Amino acid sequence: MLLSIYFFISSIVLMKESVTRIGREPVRLLFDQMRDTTTGVLVGWFGTALIQSSGAFDSIAVTLVSTKAIPITIGVALILGAEIGTTVTTQLVSILGYLSRDRSVFRLSFLVAMLHYWYNLATTSIFFTVEVSSGFFTWIALEGALLFGRVSGISSIPSMFDVITPWVDDLLRIIPSWAGFAVACALLFVSLKESEKHMSAVFATEVSGRLLRSTFGSPARSFLVGLAFTILVPSTSVMVSLLVPLTATRLIEADQYILPYILGANIGTVFDVMVAAFATGNPSAIGVWLVHLTINCLGALIFLPLTRPFSLFVRRASDFLSSSRNRTIIFFCLLNGMPLIILLIKLIL
Repeated sequence: MLLSIYFFISSIVLMKESVTRIGREPVRLLFDQMRDTTTGVLVGWFGTALIQSSGAFDSIAVTLVSTKAIPITIGVALILGAEIGTTVTTQLVSILGYLSRDRSVFRLSFLVAMLHYWYNLATTSIFFTVEVSSGFFTWIALEGALLFGRVSGISSIPSMFDVITPWVDDLLRIIPSWAGFAVACALLFVSLKESEKHMSAVFATEVSGRLLRSTFGSPARSFLVGLAFTILVPSTSVMVSLLVPLTATRLIEADQYILPYILGANIGTVFDVMVAAFATGNPSAIGVWLVHLTINCLGALIFLPLTRPFSLFVRRASDFLSSSRNRTIIFFCLLNGMPLIILLIKLIL
């Protein structure tokens, strides 16, 4: 099971690195075209979906702010948009791994992806409206820059994923990036199938079942687990995606426990961006990071009391979308193509 999980994580790392190398120039061109908050949010959405890592994209955003390549207002907009873009990995894991499976199994796996997406879409919509109408989050960034103005930079630490998957860079030196993406997809298929099989065997025992149920025994525990795990392994995409096979095999209850876990994971992932921000030694970059922390904490405060009704709404939407393979694929394509289409229209006009 541990070996399967390792290769599952490796597939996501390889996918992220491959897409990053494929899409580096398009992302750079997008940055050059940003004009306002709306455009910045769309770039953050599409750019994060492209490289499949909000931590990586947000780190790029704070670095660009520190070098004055973009203003603080655009940096804030990128952070807001990245919240939606980071959900694409969970969607890919669910669709690539389970679309061809039994319909009931796919519905459970797709529910995790939809909880991740609809929550991030809801919070981004709320906070985008607040930012456009009042500039509240830009104000937080500016005040944060003043607050942290005298804090010296800290050394960047290597990503845990880079440490445990050193072969990824070596592989991408040998094969082209598109081939790396294909290998990542194949590896994801195999590792998901194996991890599901071994997880079912491991957690079938009475002791393991009690341990798992106690870990996800309440919304509060699920929140703390998501927070702690994502601090240790700084990637919301990976830590939420790991729940897909657990939920598909009915080892945890999505309605009650997945959303609090996601809320905690979103807060936990801000710490790798914090390292990047402090490493720049630039107060403005640290101020933009503070916006990242603020929106995830506010999102948790708003939605923790709404866990049950919001999860019920998402379950109904997810069941409707997953009842047909064609409907699922169309939704996925529209969902992830929409920011690019709107962005292109704005740039043309």
